[in-house]
Amino acid sequence: MKKKYHTLKNKMKLESVKGKAALYVYQDFWAQIVVYNMIQDVLHSSNKTIEKETEKRKYKYPIRINENIAIGLFKEKFIKLLIEPNDRIREEKLIQLQNS
Repeated sequence: MKKKYHTLKNKMKLESVKGKAALYVYQDFWAQIVVYNMIQDVLHSSNKTIEKETEKRKYKYPIRINENIAIGLFKEKFIKLLIEPNDRIREEKLIQLQNS
């Protein structure tokens, strides 16, 4: 739980709220929670893929995706994915986001 809170607070800047009215604070908070859950979903599926690919090899430490880099990539590429009008290209961008 501490690690998740640390991620929300420090890596995703949960406390940097733009609005002053209670409604805007709630909206910002829940939007950050949704984005956090989406990032965790992508991380989880990507880590599972890495586990399958590296199953046969022996490493000293398990290979995992860097959460800081994943958050940065997600924030950068997800908006572009959302505004893409073409469904096929949007799906390709989602797959690319999961693989990057």
